Amino acid sequence: MQAVRIHDTTIHYAYNKGEKNLCLVFINSLGTDFRIWDAVIDGLGTEFGTLRFDKRGHGLSSLGAVEKGSISSYAADVIGLCEVLDLDKIVLVGLSIGGLISLDIYQRYPNKIAGIVFMDTAPKIGTAEAWNNRIQAISTKGMQAVAPSILTNWFSPSFQEQQPAAFALYQAMLERADVSGYRIACEAIRDADYTETAQGIAIPVICMVGEEDKSTPVALVQGFAQLMNCSLITIPNAGHLPCVDSPERTTVILQDFISAL
Repeated sequence: MQAVRIHDTTIHYAYNKGEKNLCLVFINSLGTDFRIWDAVIDGLGTEFGTLRFDKRGHGLSSLGAVEKGSISSYAADVIGLCEVLDLDKIVLVGLSIGGLISLDIYQRYPNKIAGIVFMDTAPKIGTAEAWNNRIQAISTKGMQAVAPSILTNWFSPSFQEQQPAAFALYQAMLERADVSGYRIACEAIRDADYTETAQGIAIPVICMVGEEDKSTPVALVQGFAQLMNCSLITIPNAGHLPCVDSPERTTVILQDFISAL
């Protein structure tokens, strides 16, 4: 296991140096750890570097001293980790909250980013009421109270039917998530709106979305792509986590994008 102290937290990560001086930095969705990228990493090979990590309060990373979540605190962790590893040319791959974090990083450190892949995300996700309801539910009843509805959004019906063992593992990942870590991430998403930042993007970007995503539906991501005047790729038979539902297609999209940089 690889770990490093960044600011007030210990970040668990996995870094593989590539043959070329370009590293893909994968930023997870809410309630997951970096294992969601395993199949994609296997498919990418060794040409480019890859960096995965658990956000603070997720997986094996500690929560730190924060009492209220903010996208900026997650972004600072990512930049801190990249500086420790001396990464000077990176492509961000931001899934869900990872897209918001990517926008914040771009807003503050535009010269560090060669490109961004926005996956199942938008500059503003959900409503304050919906996020407050979820925060209330997990604070009083635990993660099990919200897991069934979230899992329905995460995965296509075909994945649940055809890979029941894998689905059970992701259910366990979600239900065992740290409530405090999950809560601060919900707060961060609730309070975030990076519409203005998205309108000013001046580097290569692309949007992709699972066709059956109910968390950030195709129409929402389509509006995001139009805002940035970039391409949108929809992935059939995939939900909110195409890297799990359709890792082969996700890998091809990433390879095509970075080869054009």
